[in-house]
Amino acid sequence: MRHRLLLVLLSTSMLGGCASWFETSSRPLPTALSEIHSSQKLQKKWSNSVGAQNNGSFLPVYDRGDIIVADGDGVVRTFNADSGRLNSKIEVKRPLSSGVAVSDNLLFLGSQDGSLLAVERATGKVRWEQRLTSLTLEAPSVGGQVVVVRTNDDRVTGFSVSDGKQLWSVPHFMPQLTVRNTGSLTPVASEVTIVGLSGGKLQVLAQSTGNALWESVVATPKGATEMERITDVSSRPVFNNGQVCAVAYQGRVACFDAKSGNLEWARDVSSSRGLAVDGNNVYVSAEDDSVWAFDRLTGRNVWKQDALKYRSLSGPAMLGRFVLVVDAQGIAHLLSNEDGSIIGRAKIGTEGQTGQPVSLGSSALIQGPEGRLVMLSLG
Repeated sequence: MRHRLLLVLLSTSMLGGCASWFETSSRPLPTALSEIHSSQKLQKKWSNSVGAQNNGSFLPVYDRGDIIVADGDGVVRTFNADSGRLNSKIEVKRPLSSGVAVSDNLLFLGSQDGSLLAVERATGKVRWEQRLTSLTLEAPSVGGQVVVVRTNDDRVTGFSVSDGKQLWSVPHFMPQLTVRNTGSLTPVASEVTIVGLSGGKLQVLAQSTGNALWESVVATPKGATEMERITDVSSRPVFNNGQVCAVAYQGRVACFDAKSGNLEWARDVSSSRGLAVDGNNVYVSAEDDSVWAFDRLTGRNVWKQDALKYRSLSGPAMLGRFVLVVDAQGIAHLLSNEDGSIIGRAKIGTEGQTGQPVSLGSSALIQGPEGRLVMLSLG
């Protein structure tokens, strides 16, 4: 199995982190696709170029009828969500390390030189700038009047949206080896931010103070070597209907009571790609690219789909009532939420492993690493 890992070295070359990727040649060949009986059409609503996304952390954001996306060169593009027409382009003139967050008329961006930028949406003018303790590889997170940033040294910091004043900062222990993390912050209204952490932990922070309301364990590190003990929550936790669910690499998928943090159930599945939920199930793309569904209340395995193994799948996203995943050959697969059967398929023109699709109800946004943004909908 091929592992995509980040070796964190205590150096100053990347403001506290230096990345190295480790890959083995033992990963099996991608499973060949079999013909399916397509009962649900997929339609590529529109497609546009957004600039190269070289590390998977530049995911698009939907805001009030617009799709906003940044690239590593410091260009922020805004597209009409219905037509895909380019509405505006802002050149920040600073290389960026991560994607964009939006709050009313401000855009928040992490720069390659280790700063958080608040940029006016209409003019591109930098409203304020704050120096960070390290590089950020995931987009900021906005809840109410607080913008939250997680940096490469595992520190989570909250800043005032209006003027950039630092409100609080919470450090965390960082193991020597971690999975590359391009998104592990989930805001819940203006109340809390859920944080997936290295070492298999999950923490809920009050947005106004940074105080930890609770901390629980998704998975415990195991094994004799540092490589075997990597157990990180390196994808975004999900909050839904009083429940928080998360998945850890070389660990488990687990769901907790949102108020108390008490564990409701956990099952052994390794993933660094994220999960999706609906009213009944939790869906996970595992590291071997099998797709699992677990009952939200009990953790019972509802189904498992193995027909896409080793195809380098994205994390799952809900498209209507169905489950959407995209493989590295740019093929979108639609799975039944009831039994996991593949009921739709479409070539969408992305190449390489994509980030987790962004669900917009009956549509979904998919962004490929080569810079192709696609709006996919049910046909």
